[in-house]
Amino acid sequence: MGTCELRSACFFYSNLIKTRPRTLEYIKADFCESNYTGCARYMISRAHGSHKVPDYIFPDDIQEACKFLDELN
Repeated sequence: MGTCELRSACFFYSNLIKTRPRTLEYIKADFCESNYTGCARYMISRAHGSHKVPDYIFPDDIQEACKFLDELN
């Protein structure tokens, strides 16, 4: 599928590089470099722009992303 084009602007990704580089390896493998369309942060960004993505949403937190998207709509 390729690499997520939003990765360089992703707060979550940028923050993990600095604070938890080992955790980032798992996130990258599961989302950033493979199934990025299944990333909760990607979904919100695509729907409403990257500036609307809350910092607290994890890539695998689809339920929270759906709740957040419902509130925006």
